[in-house]
Amino acid sequence: MCSSDLANDLHLIGCAHRELGEYIEALAAFQEARAIFKKLKEVINVARCDQKIAHCYIALGDGESGLVAAQKSLDVFVTAHDSTRETYSLYELGKAQIISGQEEEGLNTLDRVLEVVSENENKDFEFILEIERKIAGVLHKLGRDEEADEIERRINSIAEIVEPD
Repeated sequence: MCSSDLANDLHLIGCAHRELGEYIEALAAFQEARAIFKKLKEVINVARCDQKIAHCYIALGDGESGLVAAQKSLDVFVTAHDSTRETYSLYELGKAQIISGQEEEGLNTLDRVLEVVSENENKDFEFILEIERKIAGVLHKLGRDEEADEIERRINSIAEIVEPD
């Protein structure tokens, strides 16, 4: 098996662990895949791993490590003009900012993500709701309950339609 195939398999293994909520195992697989992709100079694949590494760190409550990994992936996707992947990296960055105590910065980042996602012709309402829930949570944390309550009211209207009973 060539190194690229091995790295792709490790990436998929990491994705499976992440889906199961096994973030430590996912993190290990993504880090191993990243190391191989880096040796192969596969820049986009390294950044894909960094974005997922950020997700795992955030899920484990390590905002500082999440910030570093999310910023690395964001840098690559901005440079590559890969707007779709840039959006997901920006989302991870916003979540990392929030759990690192940078609520205002995180709120601004999530607002940027929401703006980009909402401009798409084909709306991903599940992702929009996920972002809006994070924003409402931060607003509550900042004592901006009226704004958060308004968002939550809108979320409930849409969730009734798109989420299973």
